[in-house]
Amino acid sequence: MIKEGVFTIAIIFFNIIGLAGQHIDSVNIKIDGVESRELLDYYRFEGINYFNLSITGSRVQDQYFVVTSNEFWEGVSVRRDTMVNTKKYGMKIGKDTLDIRVMSKKISSDTIKFQFHFPGFSINKKFKTTSKDTYSLRDITSDGEAVISRNEPFHLLVYSLPYEDPENPGYLYYCELSREGIPPEKWGEEFGVEHYIIFKIHILD
Repeated sequence: MIKEGVFTIAIIFFNIIGLAGQHIDSVNIKIDGVESRELLDYYRFEGINYFNLSITGSRVQDQYFVVTSNEFWEGVSVRRDTMVNTKKYGMKIGKDTLDIRVMSKKISSDTIKFQFHFPGFSINKKFKTTSKDTYSLRDITSDGEAVISRNEPFHLLVYSLPYEDPENPGYLYYCELSREGIPPEKWGEEFGVEHYIIFKIHILD
């Protein structure tokens, strides 16, 4: 009985240590849209997507971050880019919160422009699109919040066409894409989404 009790305590101890390690290596992300109703109306009128992202945690300060894009056509990844790599320039996050603002707008029938605002600098990025006007920039977290690991890239946002169910012509489904937990990399294969772009972020030492 004593040996069994010691063994049980050891298991609990190592589980606690493991959970503590997971907590240390995780950070929180919160994603919001536009709060002002008037500004939201204006953005919708102009066809502008906007998100404000905050990544917080004790392991955010003095870290680097990498933002990447992965573009899919017909279910195939055709273009991967590293948009930002602050480690390359020795630019560490200066506090325990990393704030990012993202805006996008179609500037022609087949071109989308993104603007990413980071602490101290901004970047612009353009992509070719279809001529459809049903694209949407999506937050695929649960209710705009998530706990993410510093050890692997995390889906930041996805710019995508909707799912079109052949059994219900004319209906467009956006939330359906992320409802079943299917990763965006599989949306073309699972839902037949013609074109989409995945943006990821990676917090690293």
